[in-house]
Amino acid sequence: MTSSGTIPRMLVRCATAAFALLAIAAVQARDAPPVQPFQADYEVLRNGKELGRATLALRALGDGTWEFSSRTKGTKGMASLLGVDVAEKSTFRWRDGQPEGLHYEYSQEAAIKSRQRRTDFDWQSGNAQSSDGKNAYTARLEPGAIDRNLVTIALMAALKEDAHELRFRVVDKDRIAEQQYREGGRETLALPAGKLDTVRIERQRQDSKRTTISWFAPQRSWLPVQIEQVEKDGETITLRLASRP
Repeated sequence: MTSSGTIPRMLVRCATAAFALLAIAAVQARDAPPVQPFQADYEVLRNGKELGRATLALRALGDGTWEFSSRTKGTKGMASLLGVDVAEKSTFRWRDGQPEGLHYEYSQEAAIKSRQRRTDFDWQSGNAQSSDGKNAYTARLEPGAIDRNLVTIALMAALKEDAHELRFRVVDKDRIAEQQYREGGRETLALPAGKLDTVRIERQRQDSKRTTISWFAPQRSWLPVQIEQVEKDGETITLRLASRP
């Protein structure tokens, strides 16, 4: 038979355990990355005609670092004949809900031209070392600096947190360039993956005729479902989500 003094002690222990679990859950929620791992496939169009296929993938590496990669391969027309294969890979860590760069690699392979670039973020020395096979560059790091490939992840994280300040520090050879974006409204897109409600995000460029517009889907954890870049000569490259991730 339980004494009258035992019941209050049991209640106290239960309450203490409950508060401890709530505290742990709060810490885990605070430390959880804003963007979860994913893999998504896209069709690539050039001026409205299919050029190739692309894959974007985000994964945790298990040591506190993450990897975001993109791979584009030519499957139609000249892109297929030339064997176009473009790969980008970024290693990063999360800091205050945003990605922070650690390493970046870019490779473009084709029958007539090949390119390679890389950037190492040395946070201990405060410098980013970049090279393109011909030239080497050093940029002084600023907090939260990323490579250009990671801007997609930075936008996803910012949109999920309903951030209105869409400005990112991006390593550009021997300097840190600020990239600015603005929300351009909501649109419903008919894509190969289906009809999706999206938020349109436009990059702000000064004195440039190039435009970059991305559409992110809130119901797909803010995945970019369409990306469109228009060059100075009017050539348009478009990525469209091909299947549901």
